[in-house]
Amino acid sequence: MRKGERGSAVPLLVLVVLAAGGAIVLLGRIGGAAVDRASARTAADAAALAGAAEGRAAASSVATANGGRIESYREVGSETEVRVDVAKATAVARAHRDAGGQGPDGMAPALRAAWSRLGQLLGQAVPVYSVVPSSSGQAGAAVIVPPEWATRLAAVGRQAGLCQVAPVQFEVCR
Repeated sequence: MRKGERGSAVPLLVLVVLAAGGAIVLLGRIGGAAVDRASARTAADAAALAGAAEGRAAASSVATANGGRIESYREVGSETEVRVDVAKATAVARAHRDAGGQGPDGMAPALRAAWSRLGQLLGQAVPVYSVVPSSSGQAGAAVIVPPEWATRLAAVGRQAGLCQVAPVQFEVCR
């Protein structure tokens, strides 16, 4: 080692550590933004479906249950459009209201949307014993589930826009 070269590796090491730290921070911010955008899309889709089925109050409730806030809500004929903010991300979704109400499974559209979201969150279909009226009397807006599923659903139901109203009964949150 020559005289005067001693310790020249330290500044290089500091530079490498700072560059690595900067890269980690940048990746964290990019990842966080991607998660926010995906959450905003999910909240907007669910809110648009709930809004098309049951109006602005249902859309707002579902958006809130998905961590979002409705920035704008518009109904034109049978089309519903919502703009939802989640953290720093915004997403727009549209849904078309069909005549009728309940589908062939007896679920109201808002419940069907929330139940679909619940299946996505759990990564599998969730069994239903029966579809029943909600606590407010709305047909097809609540489900009875097998007891062994109730605890799992209670833990994630709110994320999908579902509230537990009895030990084995869940309905769209209001």
